[in-house]
Amino acid sequence: MVRKALVGLLQFNDIAPSAKYHETLTKAWLLAVNHFMHHTDTCDNADMFIDLNPQLLDSQIMMTHYTKARLFSEEARHTFIAPDLEAIPEYA
Repeated sequence: MVRKALVGLLQFNDIAPSAKYHETLTKAWLLAVNHFMHHTDTCDNADMFIDLNPQLLDSQIMMTHYTKARLFSEEARHTFIAPDLEAIPEYA
């Protein structure tokens, strides 16, 4: 699921390139949502999912995984780089 969503975002970015697109943030958020999906009972809708996982609303959640320098580097903007503080769990 994460790969499919990421491929779609990359295809969109090829059509409408944006200086705001950030590869590492995009993939890290997809990995985070996927992690919470694996630990949440089935939800009827996105609102219910967020109600059960309010930490996803924390705009600073990635700072528990990345230092500011690493996350906001030019390299991280253009290619995915792994966290330097704490790994984000990945699922097959």
